This record gives sequence, structure tokens and C-alpha cells, in this order.
Amino acid sequence: MKLTLLSLLLIPVFPYMGNSQITITDADFPVAGDALTVSRTADLTLDYSSTGPNHQWDFSNLTLLDQVTREHNSLSGVPFLINLSYGPTAVTAYRSSYYMPFTDLPLNQFGNLLPVQIENVFQYTKKNAQKMTLVGYSASINGQAIPIKSDTIETKYIYPLEYEDEYISRRYTHLDMSMFIPAEWIQQRKRTTVVDGWGQITTPFGTFDVLRVQHKIEETDSVKYNGTAFGLDIPVTYEYEWIANGEKTPILKVVTTELMGNETVVSAEYKDNNYLGIETIGESGALKVYPNPVTDELILSWASGMKHISIYHLDGTLVQQLSFEHAVQAINTSNLNSGMYLLSAQKDGETVTTSFVKK
Repeated sequence: MKLTLLSLLLIPVFPYMGNSQITITDADFPVAGDALTVSRTADLTLDYSSTGPNHQWDFSNLTLLDQVTREHNSLSGVPFLINLSYGPTAVTAYRSSYYMPFTDLPLNQFGNLLPVQIENVFQYTKKNAQKMTLVGYSASINGQAIPIKSDTIETKYIYPLEYEDEYISRRYTHLDMSMFIPAEWIQQRKRTTVVDGWGQITTPFGTFDVLRVQHKIEETDSVKYNGTAFGLDIPVTYEYEWIANGEKTPILKVVTTELMGNETVVSAEYKDNNYLGIETIGESGALKVYPNPVTDELILSWASGMKHISIYHLDGTLVQQLSFEHAVQAINTSNLNSGMYLLSAQKDGETVTTSFVKK
């Protein structure tokens, strides 16, 4: 009884008493229907390399650049061929838990190199009590939804995830486009995963007990068209994740690319509250806004196209409203004052909102 009373008395003095090594299981990752918000930051000089047992990471000074809310989509209502490949009647290894828009695939770029329209690329994820696997993609090719199953399935996490765990996984994916054009695409990936630290992390979202996970991703992509092969130069990528119990998305994720042995941070995001009223990014994919920060001209890209665009001050005051009918659009921002703005794009009843900074 004395110990219980002492513990209660200490709570107001020490509101957070973590500092214990945790174990990560499948319950700590998302399920279909989850919509998770992250804040992206322009602070790309943060120390991502320091790690180890019982480590303290302080990223409390990260500043918000913009926010994204990612929807983990259920497979209910997907096109017939997609459901056949990844739905409940698919081969067990490919029965997906959810799918999400995917913009990091070089396949998105091949539409600019080949006489074919490639859009609406999605990645499919299978999650069970033992592991999380990345089972394949789908894409709309000349308007037809096509499944792109990985012949060799990549494993992202093996559960339970604990400090000093290590594993290697490979993926081989082949897309035959002969029904559209005489072309094929081949992707080969190697993922090396190491749980290289544990301890506490502090971000603007709070303080958490975490495992620190490092993924090294080596990838080659090539296309053969009319008998001629060409490839894309894909740099080695590292993903650093700080993962906590019950949070479903990393508390912090930092992505770097490696060139001649040196790593450069290309993006950083942390789990956060939805401060900017960002609409969910669903099946139409992410609204891309660049460059950000911007000086004179802002480029918008949204897979589903845009009909109306509105720009607001952070206090909600409408600054500018425009009408277009394009998937990619340039906006003159030279007359805007310096600061952060919200930008909202609408089409066919769907709205996606993001933010940008005017220099």
C-alpha cells in the first residue's frame, strides 16, 4: 500500500516516466480505414544518425511546413481485376489489408518516356500477426486499372520487432505492357532492416518510448521498349523510423539518399495533430505543390485533375480563387506577401488541402 501511495504522489512531479525498452507488434501499425496525419518539416539538418540503447532523441524544435493525412483504403469496391489479385479470394500471400496512393515508384515517370498514359499508382500491403509485406501495385494504364503483383514479395517488418533485430528482404516485380505497347518494366529491390536503437523521443507531438528502425533500400528499375532497354538511376535510400506502441505511424521518419558514401536528408515528417484542417488524401492521390517555399510560380499536380483552387491566409481569409480544368497547373505567387498559406483544390466533390510558404 505504501508503494502504491508513493507512486501516486510522484505522478504530478514526474509526468512522464518511460525509459523502457519496448516491443513492436502488428497492433502498432494501421488497419484499413485509418487516416493518419503527419507534419512535414523543412528542418532537414536534424541529427538522424545518433542512436543506440537507452537513447534520448530531442526533436522538439521541428517546425511545421505542411501536413498530409493518409488514408489506408479498404479493398471494398476496387475494380474486378484488382479485387481478383489482392482481395479476399486472392492467393493467400497477396490478400491485402489495405492500399494507398504511391508516388515514389519510377513507373510514374515512365509515362513521360513511353507512348502510354500511366496514372493512379497504388501500393498494396498485407499485414498479419507475423509480418507486414508489400505485395504489389496497381496502375491505370490508358484508363484501365491493372494489377502489378510482385513475383518476389518484400517484407517491411517482422514481428515482434525488438532491439538488435536484423533481416533482409527482396522484391522482384515485372509488368508486361504488351497489351498496350511493346514494353515491359522490371523492378528489383533489396531492403536491409536493422533495429539499431531504443529509448525516448520528443517531437512537437509529445514524448514517447520508441524503437529506432533503419531500412536501407537498394533498387534498380529498367524498361524495355521495342527491344531497347533503358534504366533509371535510383540512389540508395535510407529510411529512419522511430516507432512507438499504439501510434500506427512512426513518431518521426527521416529519408536520406546516398551519393559517394554521403547521405543527404530529402524529407522528414512526424506524427501530429491535424492543425491545418487537411482533407484526407484518398484514391485520387496526393496533391503535389512545388517548389515549397516558393518565390514567383507555384506548380500544382493532382492525379484526378483540378477544377477550383483557393488560397487562404492561416486565419481563413480567402486570398485568391481560380478555376482550371487540368491535372497540372502553375499559379503566379509573385504578388503574395511572405508567409504560410493554405491551398485547397477541388474537383467532383473531392477536396484536398495543403499549405505552402511564400518567400
